[in-house]
Amino acid sequence: MNLKDKLLSSYLAFQETMELDNSMSELRDKSIRNFEEHGFPTRKEENWKYTSLNSIVKNDFSLTPAKEDTIEFRDVKKYFIH
Repeated sequence: MNLKDKLLSSYLAFQETMELDNSMSELRDKSIRNFEEHGFPTRKEENWKYTSLNSIVKNDFSLTPAKEDTIEFRDVKKYFIH
């Protein structure tokens, strides 16, 4: 799966956890539709003609952590000032 597809699928998973009835969700939806249609900018676009994103797009990024790093109360209790 390429980076664009990973970002789109992770957005769909993110969207399921968010409140959908606010102005930010409308803005996010509009932005992701634009990204879905156009993808990453290329050198063919005037504003990006001197910038290549190939080194970023070609990497296989993991968008979710392999292990969830949660902090428990017992982990920080010893640092409390009484």
